Amino acid sequence: MREQLTKLVDEASQEIQKSFSDIGIGFPVAFTVPKNETYGDYATNLALTMAKVMKQPPMKIAESLVDQIPAGVSWLKKIEVVKPGFINFFLKNEAFQDLLPLIIDQKEGFGQILRAKGKKVQIEFVSANPTGPLHIGHGRGAALGAVLANLLRATGYEVTTEYYLNDLGTQMENLGRSIQARFKELRGEESLFPENGYKGEYIKEIAAEILKGQADRPADGSNLDLAFFSLYGRQAILKDIQKDLENFGIKFDHWFSEESLVRQGLVEELIRVMKSKGLFYEKDGALWFKSSDFGDEKDRVVVRANGALTYFASDMAYHLQKFSRGYDRLIDIWGADHHGYVPRLKAALQSLGLDPKALTVILVQLVTLIREGKLVAMSTRAGEFVTLKEVLDEVGKDAARFIFLTRRSDSPLDFDLDLAKKQSNENPVYYVQYAHARVCSVLSVARSQGFIIEDLDRQTVRLLTLPEERKLCKHLTEYPEEVYQAAAKLEPHRIPFYLGELAAQFHHYYNHHRILQEDHELSQARLILCLAIGTVIKNALNLLGVSAPQKMMRENET
Repeated sequence: MREQLTKLVDEASQEIQKSFSDIGIGFPVAFTVPKNETYGDYATNLALTMAKVMKQPPMKIAESLVDQIPAGVSWLKKIEVVKPGFINFFLKNEAFQDLLPLIIDQKEGFGQILRAKGKKVQIEFVSANPTGPLHIGHGRGAALGAVLANLLRATGYEVTTEYYLNDLGTQMENLGRSIQARFKELRGEESLFPENGYKGEYIKEIAAEILKGQADRPADGSNLDLAFFSLYGRQAILKDIQKDLENFGIKFDHWFSEESLVRQGLVEELIRVMKSKGLFYEKDGALWFKSSDFGDEKDRVVVRANGALTYFASDMAYHLQKFSRGYDRLIDIWGADHHGYVPRLKAALQSLGLDPKALTVILVQLVTLIREGKLVAMSTRAGEFVTLKEVLDEVGKDAARFIFLTRRSDSPLDFDLDLAKKQSNENPVYYVQYAHARVCSVLSVARSQGFIIEDLDRQTVRLLTLPEERKLCKHLTEYPEEVYQAAAKLEPHRIPFYLGELAAQFHHYYNHHRILQEDHELSQARLILCLAIGTVIKNALNLLGVSAPQKMMRENET
């Protein structure tokens, strides 16, 4: 309905611009859904926006807009103008009822608005260093990236997902030294554990795996150098990362290695190009980028005095390489502790003649784990953290993905393990999934009573006149716009919120009104409503990567 309403108001806007002054500005038409239904089904402040530019009273603009809307629009009940210039639209019941058959016919296609067709976007997410297992913070970023990809595809984008491996530098050497030290300990040798080493139990497990496979090697282990331990550790950890992500329902289109950037000479080429453009200078033996000339707070080191490349050098080359692949837009999902990297990377893009606005960086806040009402202490430095695998083993993929997405990415998230396992209405994912299972149960009973679900009389939707039915129908019509806004604003949390509201409305309706009753036509109308509700819930859960079960049990059921 929004699209039809937007078209009407947009055409009216263009007409009154001609009558007041031929300014030819395309004013964006936006609607809100008033919480108080006395203010209509939809409201717009377009007149207030136009008044500022056209220098006319907002009420006059609003009244002129309404005058330009054709009389006799079949689905419009009335329009009213209220101070200081809002326009409220009241729609007839059939405006919402008529969409139910469309939802059923479109099936999994309902909710797609392909406004970005033909545009290419790449989303890079997770990108955890291959120095340890994924923890719950990585899980939140993984869920966010995967669902954003689904949302953008639903709006027409050609989406590519990518994982960037930071598999070079000091961190990989520290990984190798850590494994080497544990390896020597297992052999009964004295070994000094590196000060910046990785202390998790997984390091001992990798060392034990190497020892088990080295039974036929020389007793002194002289052929096992640091490079061997680093490479072995990288491969073992990466294999576990890939397995955890697969179990989380995430598969990347590309895995891109930092080491390949250096090996192919792309970092060296970038430095040569930027030097030739006068973007670098030497100071204290190091090579610096003039990032402060492009909005960064200070200049940044690219090559250290000892000749070692900084991560920033690789990041610049990597993002330049991304743009060379022809993407219209790049989206990076990083941990909140990387906020300082955003301005320097955008500065680098600008210095190379690229549009820094084509890169969007989403910063994901921390996840706090709660068990039995108490915080679970975690320290990645000490190797004490809850892995994504542990969370998945305990609560399952569905609950993890849904709960990770219940808050804005820029807000901290409390993840209650006990709540995530509950089979009750307190658990948000259970509450939504149970609504879908209820729909399936109703349809199953209807079939047993002789209803042919595929051949319901669609004209009966006019019998859906209860306030709860109107509210449900209206909420269903809002789904495509929710998908579009979630994609456009990069806010996937809007989908779980939408689902929670839809489930609450349906559960209330189900508990207060019989779906199947003596009135055969009314039963058909309510079955059509149930079919539409089930379709939307399933489509939305699919976007989230969460299953839509047909049967579920409550905790008090046996």
